[in-house]
Amino acid sequence: MNEQGYTLLEALFQLVVFVLIAHLVVFIMLWFAEMKTTVLSDEQSKWELFVYDLNMYLKDISSLTIRQDQKRITFQEADTIHNIDCYSNLIRDQVNGGHVPMLIGINKCQFQYEKDMLTIAVELPSGIKKERTFYVPVIEK
Repeated sequence: MNEQGYTLLEALFQLVVFVLIAHLVVFIMLWFAEMKTTVLSDEQSKWELFVYDLNMYLKDISSLTIRQDQKRITFQEADTIHNIDCYSNLIRDQVNGGHVPMLIGINKCQFQYEKDMLTIAVELPSGIKKERTFYVPVIEK
């Protein structure tokens, strides 16, 4: 450094370093805010687990029917008959006299089945609407 005092060149260098660090801090804050919104929320995680479970159930089924009010589907898998229905604020699987909650905390749900395509539409308490369509070939045995 210069022993005679503070030079303009040193001031400009410190200003450039400060601006770069300030930009880096702003970039990190914006990135953190974006990550906070894109990481799966609790509701989205539950929805994806439900979709995975239902997809596993729908493999190799021999019959599928849907109730008139579109609140229940019934299908046969091997020797087991499953009734998946919207009940109060959950979607449950009724099998062998008991029931298994599959998705808890919903406002509405609806099932539609057309041409080997099963569509499930759900409204979550936060107002988010989720919909998923599954290809469900019914294999006659």
